[in-house]
Amino acid sequence: MTLRVAARRLGQPGNGQLLTTDSAAASRPSTILTAKLGPTIQYRQKWAANPIRRLKKMFGGSGGNTAEKQIAPELDDPKTRDEHIRRNLTTRDADGGIFEEELQSAESKAAESAQLRRNQRTSENMAIVTDPDPRARVRWQRRKVMQMVRNRGQVTREDRIKMTEREHLHTSKFLPTSTKKLVMLSRQIAGKTLDDAITQMQWSKKKMAAEIKYYLEEARDLAIAERGMGLGRVNGEILDKPQKIQTKEGKWLEVTDPTRMYIAQSWVNRGKWRGKSLDYKARASFGIMRHPSTSISILLKEEKTRIREYQERETKKRTQGPWVHHPNRAIHGQRPYYAW
Repeated sequence: MTLRVAARRLGQPGNGQLLTTDSAAASRPSTILTAKLGPTIQYRQKWAANPIRRLKKMFGGSGGNTAEKQIAPELDDPKTRDEHIRRNLTTRDADGGIFEEELQSAESKAAESAQLRRNQRTSENMAIVTDPDPRARVRWQRRKVMQMVRNRGQVTREDRIKMTEREHLHTSKFLPTSTKKLVMLSRQIAGKTLDDAITQMQWSKKKMAAEIKYYLEEARDLAIAERGMGLGRVNGEILDKPQKIQTKEGKWLEVTDPTRMYIAQSWVNRGKWRGKSLDYKARASFGIMRHPSTSISILLKEEKTRIREYQERETKKRTQGPWVHHPNRAIHGQRPYYAW
């Protein structure tokens, strides 16, 4: 009877005992043979199975093929290794894989770093928002200083309004529709608050309502990021008592947040023709159809502007006094012919 031993799983016998195959040893149970062989050693390294390669490695020689040293050297970077694990292990077991803890730690670290970057509002982080074009800002300040010197330090009414009130103009790209169709939606949102206009476009059955809703949301985001509009609740600018005002259309409103944005003006712009096509008619005749393109412009303002306009109208009414009929007197200097 011969004994077959796996070379990769068993090492040299312990305590100097050699492997024997005599009849006495063969008649013993397998447990005695295991005791004579000593402890089993399991090698997990690629190079440990070959003793020659192991000796070369120990004495400074080339431990084998140099291509084995170049296996995935980019995984030495922790960030690259985390990305590699996240990309390859898209599905996990119900009990969690062997990389569960490493993935959770990587995700938690990424979330903490992102939260830290958001919380740190330094001048360097906010420079792209507060000062996107420094050269243009310097030129604008230079022109304003020149105007102040020319006007002897007097600030006009328009400049005073621009200094105290903010507005944002946003124009969309040219949409594949006509001005006749788009002007109906433009009139629908004019004068409404921004949230009400977005709600109107969300439930509208018109084809271009979804596009206008997208541009309304884009205008809102740009107004908040670039102009700082609509941040009354964050900055604590809420009115203690709601103020009741009347719009130009005669509608009464109660304003609690003076920085709430509304659509002051909305108009459409005609663009170039997108193309032409044939309009076939009877008796072998045809016409030419031109496909138009139209864009929409939205001017956003805050409720501060409507409050000021309402107060100015009320002040003008009070200063005018009661209306008086024209006196009954003769009219002289009439022409004997029409003016046109």
